[in-house]
Amino acid sequence: MVNEIMRPASHQVDRPESQLLHSGNAGFIISRYAHFKPGHEQEGLNFVGEVLKHMNKADLNGMTFFFFQKAFGDQAKHHWFINMKSPLDYAASLEMVDHDETTRVLLEDGVVSDDGGFGSWGSAVEQGSITEHILVPQHGLDYSHDEEHEAWVPEAWRQTAVPREEQLNSANAPLMVHRVAYARYPTRKEARYYAFAWQNYVNEHLRGKVTAYLYEETFGAMDRLHMLIHLASYEAWEELRNLPHRDPEFRKLLERQMISPEKGGGTGAQAFVPGGVTDTLLVPRQL
Repeated sequence: MVNEIMRPASHQVDRPESQLLHSGNAGFIISRYAHFKPGHEQEGLNFVGEVLKHMNKADLNGMTFFFFQKAFGDQAKHHWFINMKSPLDYAASLEMVDHDETTRVLLEDGVVSDDGGFGSWGSAVEQGSITEHILVPQHGLDYSHDEEHEAWVPEAWRQTAVPREEQLNSANAPLMVHRVAYARYPTRKEARYYAFAWQNYVNEHLRGKVTAYLYEETFGAMDRLHMLIHLASYEAWEELRNLPHRDPEFRKLLERQMISPEKGGGTGAQAFVPGGVTDTLLVPRQL
């Protein structure tokens, strides 16, 4: 089984799991990915691993960096997630990049070999390929009435009634699916409610196997929603995929009319742009 050989991302950080920020308790997440050049992938992987190890040792208000790879598809594309409590914490990491000597050496040292000798880490990356999305836990729905929270907005772990200690997240799950979905503008509210109803059912009925959290993309494309689906095993993903075929109640949820007749009617799935939902299976980089 996958989870017997795949250590979760918490192994990347030399801190107790209780001190880590992750998809469940962070208030502001930077999802960053980059393509490494052919022939330089291993150098790029090693470099990013060393930088993230160093950043995770710093005192940045709990900020935690996790490094993931795509399980299938474009193998040159690699992802890392920067988990923080607030966007204000990002300033501390920029300060470290500018003034910390070890970080400066890591960023400027000749770590990439080529025909001209050695270049900085940027020489391993396809130019223009580094991309970032800002993920903020979906808030404003009626899942939580608890106004006290440690992060910038109510943390994603509050989105489900499953006890916190039973939830999976980006620190303790051996597999994670990053789902991106574009809501149609007229039905953007219905899309959020449908996504929340979907994950609420899944979290409860696949407890211990699957935990899904919903996020807004902030400072990016409007109404592009993100869901992080954390899996205890690949078998859990197959169980999730087969849920509509074996669970009549879940099938009713999928078939429920959630769009008003004034907006044309339709199920929750029809609140999204056709073909606008993509899934990427990510595995923690084994450092």
